[in-house]
Amino acid sequence: MITIGVIINNITSTSSSLFLSAEYSISIIRTTMSWYENPIGFVLFSLECYHIMGHLNVLFRVRLLPRKDLKRLRLYFLVDLLTVFSSSILFLQKLQWLAVLQMLQHAYYVVFWDQTYMTKKIISWSSIDWIKSERHKEWHWDSILGTGFDIVVHFCMAFLLGPYLSTVQIVIALAIAQFALFSVLLSSKFAWSNPFSPPKWVEKRVQKIED
Repeated sequence: MITIGVIINNITSTSSSLFLSAEYSISIIRTTMSWYENPIGFVLFSLECYHIMGHLNVLFRVRLLPRKDLKRLRLYFLVDLLTVFSSSILFLQKLQWLAVLQMLQHAYYVVFWDQTYMTKKIISWSSIDWIKSERHKEWHWDSILGTGFDIVVHFCMAFLLGPYLSTVQIVIALAIAQFALFSVLLSSKFAWSNPFSPPKWVEKRVQKIED
């Protein structure tokens, strides 16, 4: 009887170990493969984070472009608009009113790019040319609050997209957004520079801000 009991205990113990091992393996597989679950939410979250980081970079004057180079980024405002449209209107179906306000703002910039006072000003304000002019000492709340509003909208979209993703997806998306941003801002191929001490070749591209 003792021998049979020992054998049964061994079998039970072995079965439990195998079950726990299998359960642990499954959990590892789920964690490893969870990054590609809900790919649309993953892509949108990555884009929203990219926009947040990019706008913060401009707002806090970390790295900027000369105005003549920034003028070429008109389509970025369209991509920004389409990101919010996809996140709020198509995917989340939440905060549509906020998304519409942001989309109208960006549609105005896309349509009247560098043609009206407001579009000319936001391009100048976001450039190294502005920092190198006397106007950088002034507080232009319309540009500051406009950029801040855009950041808030993207943050709201990212916050609402978060619950659709796993922790692994969120970490990977943040890493992708940061890598993508740094690959542009820190690349020697582009004129993105510290606006207070740009390289000489970048400084040669800086022009006087028109009043």
